[in-house]
Amino acid sequence: MTEFVPSVLATGQVVSRVQRRGRYLPESMRHPGKMLPSIARAVIGAYTEPGDLMVDPMCGIGTTLVEAVHLGRDAVGMEYEADFANLSVRNLLHAAAQGASGQPRVVCGGCAEHRRRVLGPARQGRARAHFAAVRGEHARAGQVGDPGW
Repeated sequence: MTEFVPSVLATGQVVSRVQRRGRYLPESMRHPGKMLPSIARAVIGAYTEPGDLMVDPMCGIGTTLVEAVHLGRDAVGMEYEADFANLSVRNLLHAAAQGASGQPRVVCGGCAEHRRRVLGPARQGRARAHFAAVRGEHARAGQVGDPGW
């Protein structure tokens, strides 16, 4: 982990479609609330180590999951909308084909109903970071406060 993380991350200098080109499937651009890959990459790189588990309870098209597995982190994502959950899985398969080494898992449904089942006994309490979207427009990341994650 980085010892010092600035309060402002320089992550938006390149537009989303350019950041995603070749790394994500083209249809990923249709999701209305995409996180910039550079934001996910910067935060995951700063607050986690290879082999750590990253959880995204509203993973959308899988941006945080894709960036996590490319950085050698394991990733668990939940997405309420089946169409986007499927796209997330396809983006993760694309990442694996590019050599991403982390182990991902995605389920369709709400966070509350799947959290314990998705994580399973081996992953519970192992998450180092989680991402949560706020109204799909803004994103925040943080340390996990719930020991069940």
